[in-house]
Amino acid sequence: MAGDGALPRPASAGRSLTADAAHLFDACGTAPYVVEIPGQPWIGKTRMLHRIVEDAKARGWSVAHAAAGPAANAAPYQLFSDAFEDLFSERAETVLQGVSLVCRRVLGRVFPALGPATPVSAPHPGPVPTGLMGSALRQALRGLTGPSGLVLALDDVHWADPASLELLESLVRRPPDARLVIVVAHRDRQSPLRLRGLLASAPGARRIDVGPLTDQELAALLPEGTDRPVRRSLLARAGGNPGLLLALAAAPRAHGGTAPDAPGLTPFTRFLEEFRALSDDGWLAAQSAAVLGDAFTFQEVRSLTALPAGRLADAAAELLREDIVRPAELADHFRFRHPLLRATAYHSTGEQWRLAAHTAATGLVRLSAPCVHTQAGPGSHRTPVADRVRSGLLGREAFPDAGDGTALYEQRVRTGKALVVAGRPSEALDVLDRTSSPGVEVPLVLRAEAADWRARAQRLLGRYALAEALLEAVRPDVADEPEALALIDLARLAAALERGSPLPGGESPAVRWATGLTDPLVRGYAWALLGAQEADEGRTAEAAVRLRGVACLLDGLDDLALIGRLDILYWLARALARLEQDTEAARHFERGLGLASAHELDYLVPQFATGLAEVRLRLGRIDPALESGHRAMRAAHRIGGDCLLAEAGAGLARAAWISGDRTAALRTAREAAQRAEAWREPWADRVRLSLLETTFDTGDQELCKELLSAGTMRRAASFPVVSLVPAVAEVLARLEGERRGSAAEAGRWAAAAEEAAGRMRLPGATGLALLARAHHHRVTDPLRAAVFASSAVVTLTRAGRPLDVARAHLAVAAAWAGIDAAVARSQLDEAQVLLEGRGAHGYAEHAADLATNAPAHSADARLARLSSREREISMLVSDGYTNQQIARALRLSHKTVETHLGRIFKKLDVGSRAQVATSIGRAARFTDARFAGRPVPAAASDQIA
Repeated sequence: MAGDGALPRPASAGRSLTADAAHLFDACGTAPYVVEIPGQPWIGKTRMLHRIVEDAKARGWSVAHAAAGPAANAAPYQLFSDAFEDLFSERAETVLQGVSLVCRRVLGRVFPALGPATPVSAPHPGPVPTGLMGSALRQALRGLTGPSGLVLALDDVHWADPASLELLESLVRRPPDARLVIVVAHRDRQSPLRLRGLLASAPGARRIDVGPLTDQELAALLPEGTDRPVRRSLLARAGGNPGLLLALAAAPRAHGGTAPDAPGLTPFTRFLEEFRALSDDGWLAAQSAAVLGDAFTFQEVRSLTALPAGRLADAAAELLREDIVRPAELADHFRFRHPLLRATAYHSTGEQWRLAAHTAATGLVRLSAPCVHTQAGPGSHRTPVADRVRSGLLGREAFPDAGDGTALYEQRVRTGKALVVAGRPSEALDVLDRTSSPGVEVPLVLRAEAADWRARAQRLLGRYALAEALLEAVRPDVADEPEALALIDLARLAAALERGSPLPGGESPAVRWATGLTDPLVRGYAWALLGAQEADEGRTAEAAVRLRGVACLLDGLDDLALIGRLDILYWLARALARLEQDTEAARHFERGLGLASAHELDYLVPQFATGLAEVRLRLGRIDPALESGHRAMRAAHRIGGDCLLAEAGAGLARAAWISGDRTAALRTAREAAQRAEAWREPWADRVRLSLLETTFDTGDQELCKELLSAGTMRRAASFPVVSLVPAVAEVLARLEGERRGSAAEAGRWAAAAEEAAGRMRLPGATGLALLARAHHHRVTDPLRAAVFASSAVVTLTRAGRPLDVARAHLAVAAAWAGIDAAVARSQLDEAQVLLEGRGAHGYAEHAADLATNAPAHSADARLARLSSREREISMLVSDGYTNQQIARALRLSHKTVETHLGRIFKKLDVGSRAQVATSIGRAARFTDARFAGRPVPAAASDQIA
């Protein structure tokens, strides 16, 4: 873009001119002073150059200023001709006074403003040689600069024509006898090596690096009233680049900006300047690459464009030279410099061209080596995977007599499905939204399929309310066709389960109808969704029976047979995880992730990887969980939906803290919280609740406060997913008990955990409910807390959750720390044994902290320091007696009681009556045989009925 593009130019927003203007323009001497302003696109190079020019003018300097355009469209020396146009027009006679006749003729050929004042000569074929042009310009500059000096400000020099670059080199290497400062702004990545070498080696050159702005400076550029979540997201994505910030803010909401969504190219016209240096072949290659998505190969581009190898190589060189595309992580793969550039190239095409290009692109999807999970061995299969996915519910032969309207509608559906499968939901919606008003001739099944995939695209972007509304709107139109109605109701059920909200209207007869179909994949899909619904509602026995049937069905199918309905595996694995069958869940998650990755079904990779990370963490497999978490994040970034990124980030943050990487946990947790900040969807509350535990463990009080202020705990009181309630309530009970010291609130959450666990009757849920009750009693009744936490150890061991067992041991140790140090240390040792070799350094450090801070002596040892009278008084203090009451009970004077209390404080190194009560009074009750008859909880099962 000229001058960093046609984007709105930001104000300085606090960025200071790094060059010392007084030194720059008041320097004595005749050698040209070269000032280089390199930087990335949109960073503010042009703004910096303009400020230098304005300062020079204020100091009385003359200024010649121009910006280069694409070299292919420029005449030789075009940059210099544009720069000196005004000055030569005003001072032609002065300029030419000291110029020889030959040089006047040379200048007249290049600078139109000097033409009338130069002698007429015969036409000279070809361009002016650089040496002759340089000599002529040096003579002209001596008459132009004068005593005040001249600033030659050249912008976007990376686009300068070759002759202008040679002339610039001539001026730098052989400076004129004049007071001249040459200021050059350019994009270093797009500049020729010759230009970069020249500026780096120029004598006396100064380099001004235009660095990123701070978040505070960037925030000043945004319009007032920008929502906080949107502002934080824009600042994070801008990376300190002011031009990029304004471009992102001006983008449509669907692309993370603040402008209203608009069809076609309209929101992206400002970015067309980035492509102006491309040839027709380069532009076609860019458009084809945009259809292919990230990342692509130029071999794939060639297949779409049908360009000969030589022309394609030139087009690829253009895209790389202009920094439109950059090498990707994989060898021979490339991606656009920024998603907004890809969106511009994509939307610059017409719909018919895009549909044809997408249709052609589906034949380019690569099939990797056979997946290791194949049951019966791979068959010979070379059909492009996107075609197979699209034909999963609807084959091409379904409508052999379709008219032109239906054929176009079907092509849009197929293209949209292929884009969703490829993990490109925003582009899919551009196509699928055109199916919202079908003609009467469009079959109902096809209409239902279009709505299903539109809803899937919205779900990938986290817009569950919109997805459900879309399906509800279509449902009455297809109610007379059982297959179409079943497709819509299955989609509604999937959306409701992902969102975490009950399905409106209860169970659908159409879904029940689908469970009786002969097609095993459709039948298995309906079973899996119903099993997932039953698991979420806490109907574990019914879910277990149904899911066994689904597992048997899928285990008997070859991997390739599952490609068209791979989400069956996801719903089966997810439901098994909710039933605490973690080993089986991990097996199905691994199979699904392997298939989705091998066959490039990118839309399912984040869900499989996030689910796998969760169950691996519960199984105590920390390093594999981290690997799955990072994989989920990479896949979610490719898709770009806030929901996927937030859920993957919350899981990765937890795994990072458990592994001992507190810095990564803090950073990832904050990023996930920012992703969920603007949403009031149930999935966003799930993310916040998950992050609460991590922020509490990492000590990020600020983020913890932000999460609590979002109303998450209030909405969690009516959390609809029963299977998640024990884990959620245990975290909230711990938060209330340890951080806030609210026993009443902790008790409320413990009761919620017990109720849910009673419905589920699963050992893991019961163990978490026991742990929640331990948190409830930790402050007010440590012995009772220890009993509940000990019961949780037994129950969670039976559930096969080693990390949760270690947490329960730590809770027992924390409860006994004020009662009997030896018991506390033994519990810490048990936790360390469990954690050893698992890589759970976060929990290990927590255990070490507890051991360091644990009292050195047991309660009996501490009591032994006191006299019998002091022990009597400490017991009464622990019962809440005042000094007056103690004096009456022991028949002592008030003064004597105060004296004894002072001695007690000194011997025990405490400073309050409450500390005496906690460390001595209550401890003595729990360890002294005189109180052996005190009632305590009999068994864990009595509490979880």
